[in-house]
Amino acid sequence: VMEGVMMRSPNSFAIAVRRKSGAIVVREDAWQSFSEKLPFLKWPLLRGATMLIESMYNGISALNFSASQVLEDENPEEAKKMEEDSSRASLIFSLMVGFALAILLFKGLPHGIAWALGMFLGTNGQSALPIDSVGFHLVDGSVKLMIFAGYILLISRLEDVKRLFMYHGAEHMAVHTWEAQEPLDVEHCNPQSTAHPRCGTSLILLVIAVSVFVFAAVFPLIPTPDMHPWLQALFTFAIKIPLMLPVAGLAYEAQRLAAKKPDQMWVRLIIAPGMLMQRLTTRRPDTDQQEVALTALRKAIWREQLVKTKGGGQKVRSRQVETFDNFNEVVQNVA
Repeated sequence: VMEGVMMRSPNSFAIAVRRKSGAIVVREDAWQSFSEKLPFLKWPLLRGATMLIESMYNGISALNFSASQVLEDENPEEAKKMEEDSSRASLIFSLMVGFALAILLFKGLPHGIAWALGMFLGTNGQSALPIDSVGFHLVDGSVKLMIFAGYILLISRLEDVKRLFMYHGAEHMAVHTWEAQEPLDVEHCNPQSTAHPRCGTSLILLVIAVSVFVFAAVFPLIPTPDMHPWLQALFTFAIKIPLMLPVAGLAYEAQRLAAKKPDQMWVRLIIAPGMLMQRLTTRRPDTDQQEVALTALRKAIWREQLVKTKGGGQKVRSRQVETFDNFNEVVQNVA
């Protein structure tokens, strides 16, 4: 999110953005997961894929809102147009485009490189890395990891992304403060860690690891048609796309299990790569950025408290946008 932080809770979706004037703009809305309408999406393995799709949708929505707020200081008319264009249809279209690009970059490219390497090392037109072999999927997974790490390293050199990573760190610090049951203010937030075991960065690494095991187990069971090698590569790549749903589900369940037993050695080993990667995707935030993260979290908690007070899953009010001149106003007006 540009100059801001997004927070999701069971009943709330809140975005807080810092304007150039120093004011904090908050958009909060009642949130209802797809699984509320389709209960079977709460089943293990399916809920991970549901969470992934919802996170992408929410991320695009939050990014559009934050961009319009940043643009408001420079070009109010263009900002208004951006807000008007942020319809559900446009968000779904953006989600589909983003999903397609992600598949090509993080699935298609590694798959193609592993296949090309196998053909290069093979003899007589036979691959040294058959697609149903463990070696192929280890190479595939290694290439994915290198692309992901290289992508993060590359974009982290951009000044705007550095600030984005600072807000990412502030988000984790705010959540740590809440989990420690401490007051949601900068004094208690500032000592917290910028890394969090349930971060999306850690989940991505788990997805890569789990995909190696799933693909290595599944592909020997799938009969491959007798066709040209590059057509076989396309055929197996097409199979991988729907398999990403159970892969995401398994990775999500592993992360949930790890979060329940954070002090056990096996859990530390599982989350260690993700925690290490967060050294790239988070930066130490300043006070202003911590205030924005705390504002988003306070607003999400505000709705949870109202829902709890009024009972059941009742939704309290609809989307609202509020502007606070400073964080002190937030503390006085938002629980």
